[in-house]
Amino acid sequence: MADLPWTVAAWEQGRRAGPLDRAVILLAAVTGQTLAEAEGTELGRRDALLAAALTGLAGPVVWARVRCAGCGDRLDVPLDAALLPGLPSGPEQVRAGRGVFRLPHTGDLRVLAHAGGDPATGRQLLLRALLVDGDADPDEVEAALELASPGALVTVAVNCPDCDSSTVAALDVPALLWTYVEARALAELGEIHQLATAYGWSEANVLAVSPARRAVYLALVQR
Repeated sequence: MADLPWTVAAWEQGRRAGPLDRAVILLAAVTGQTLAEAEGTELGRRDALLAAALTGLAGPVVWARVRCAGCGDRLDVPLDAALLPGLPSGPEQVRAGRGVFRLPHTGDLRVLAHAGGDPATGRQLLLRALLVDGDADPDEVEAALELASPGALVTVAVNCPDCDSSTVAALDVPALLWTYVEARALAELGEIHQLATAYGWSEANVLAVSPARRAVYLALVQR
């Protein structure tokens, strides 16, 4: 029996999940890791692997949506795929001040849910989770972490054509990939539905047909 496309499998598993769980599900689908392994993957490496999958789906130009900080309009922004984060080459731990800290992974971000929406508390909880030994000023730690894994924090600057405000927004690679995965999965399910309806095939029958032959059958059905 033919396997589901990874996009469909990831969409089915993640459609009711929250942002962090979706990021883990997508990474596991892209890399073949278990969910536990994907959860523990350093954020810069995670986003680089997801960015590669995003480029595979979207091509050289990726469309992102940013809310204008001035007028609140949603702006569609084309991004050169070359600007997406690449695999980090730095160490897995960094030294800052008198402390040693490991790089964060998706699981570490879950501690922010216990901060009650207070950024200062969230920052304190996260740095405490990353501490391996010693102690350091939070600003020093964040600077060292960003230097070691710059792909974990990528920002885009957008000028609004209506109000001329400039907006700087963090690029959420997992959320961006999810948008493309959902669109691709629904399109693939639509193709399965068309061929199953036209020929009386099961889902497994449709998936067993090569993409090239499936495209021909779809063209014939649509004619």
